[in-house]
Amino acid sequence: MLGGESPQPVLRVEIPKPDGGVRKLGIPTVIDRMIQQAINQVLQPIFDPMFSDNSFGFRPKRSAHQAIMRAKSYYEQGYKYVVDLDMKAYFDTVNHDKLMYYIEKKVQDKRILRLIRQYLKSGILIDGLVKIPDEGTPQGGNLSPLLSNIYLNEFDKLLTARGHKFVRYADDLNIYVKSRGSGYRVMGSSINFLEDELKLTVNREKSAVGSPVKRKFLGFCILPTKDGVKIRPHQKAKSTVKQKLKKITKRNRGRSIEVLFKQIKQLMNGWMDKLLWR
Repeated sequence: MLGGESPQPVLRVEIPKPDGGVRKLGIPTVIDRMIQQAINQVLQPIFDPMFSDNSFGFRPKRSAHQAIMRAKSYYEQGYKYVVDLDMKAYFDTVNHDKLMYYIEKKVQDKRILRLIRQYLKSGILIDGLVKIPDEGTPQGGNLSPLLSNIYLNEFDKLLTARGHKFVRYADDLNIYVKSRGSGYRVMGSSINFLEDELKLTVNREKSAVGSPVKRKFLGFCILPTKDGVKIRPHQKAKSTVKQKLKKITKRNRGRSIEVLFKQIKQLMNGWMDKLLWR
């Protein structure tokens, strides 16, 4: 660290999620953010070539749209069932020792390794109190996305070795199979690896084997038509944008008409991007 100082605790911020829960972010200081970005620029070229071609989240020249198109291609190939795995609080439950072990396989510079470990242990500021975590890579920092990909790459390698068709965007993971029975077998073995080997927790209430026509992936689902397979926004995504539009247009918010139109335009531009996939 600059001047021999240690990383500062990240500020815990909770962002409401459409399903009623919250997304927990850890916001670093400006200096820590700059240093994390410098580390990321060094590590990204080392690890990115190792990552699976089916991993799309937080990687150069890759996007959620590409992930959706890969899922669509699997459906067109006859993989009509999906194993939809949901990991409970993934970013908050990454095992530090295992993560450092995976990093040390490719990075020998002890200064970099020590600095990464310091960031993992830097603490979280909650209501004025600092909590030192035993696990997790809090979302919000520049380094967290890369570290999360390094960790889940171990699962990607397992799926690839077993010949499975899958798409992963950060901790959103779908595995595509040709029968419901295969789906349940794959789900069982996947949960065993994620929980026993990677020490993560799979949310069994949200995880399921089902049809890509009904299951949501990154806000979309598959739409078979007489003209071929299309992509459409999931019903939950539609409900979310309606709620946001209703909130923006509430009469008692006291904004100028120009500000109102600007907010509506920003929201609907993002929504139109989804509609263009139909």
